[in-house]
Amino acid sequence: MAKSSSTEQQQRLQQLRQGLQDDWEQRSEKLKRLRRDCAIEAGTAVKFQLEKQIQDELAKLNDIDRQLNDIEAQLQLLSHTTIIPNTISKVKVHQTPELLSNTGIIEVFISYQKDDEKLLKELVDKHLNHVEGIKIWHEGKTIGGQNNKVEIEKHLNSSHIIMLLISPNYLKEYNNKFEIKLAIEREQAIKATFVIPVLLTKIFGWERFTFANFKLGDLEPLPQKNKFITDRKAWQTNNDAFCFIAEGLEKVKTKIVEKT
Repeated sequence: MAKSSSTEQQQRLQQLRQGLQDDWEQRSEKLKRLRRDCAIEAGTAVKFQLEKQIQDELAKLNDIDRQLNDIEAQLQLLSHTTIIPNTISKVKVHQTPELLSNTGIIEVFISYQKDDEKLLKELVDKHLNHVEGIKIWHEGKTIGGQNNKVEIEKHLNSSHIIMLLISPNYLKEYNNKFEIKLAIEREQAIKATFVIPVLLTKIFGWERFTFANFKLGDLEPLPQKNKFITDRKAWQTNNDAFCFIAEGLEKVKTKIVEKT
């Protein structure tokens, strides 16, 4: 009887999994249509609504992905076999260059430490916001009532570029940062993501910090190798360095567009 009950439970879970996978496929197609419509829509109000629907669909796809992983875990317990994590949304939910052509917008996720917020705002508000064809998001854009972790995961999942604002403050909390852990998973799942260290304030040994399966020093930083923004021997003003960063970001954007 116990064996029969276990088999029935497995069958129910497998049916539920199939239903969720079908739902995922349908929503994925809907997401493509929304992005296509958003790319050709000229009206500001309609475009805003389309962008909101896109974000809502991304959140729903992420939720389905979590449900699928839960089902896989339950099936593992019932069958006592090694779990094979669901990878559907890791391949399709993330906005890869394949889907970029539907929107024309490069999404940039910025990871930073609160103590560096002043430099972040100066960089984004005065420079990066003027780079055509990109959309910036960072934790400071969350509003009251929103769950920070949910918002971070949602925007990280749809990003093409991840920028890490490197400073003593940032690296002190490096191993504890929620978005770093998610970014590592994303890098391992999708190789199309560009990860860029942005050198804010001097810190010895920054290159040795490990990101996913490589070190930060293996990545091409901005504004230039070992030339930190606040180092007056390297830059006369922050503005000089910020201009280099904006130009560098535009070049990365061009590389991504050319791959589509």
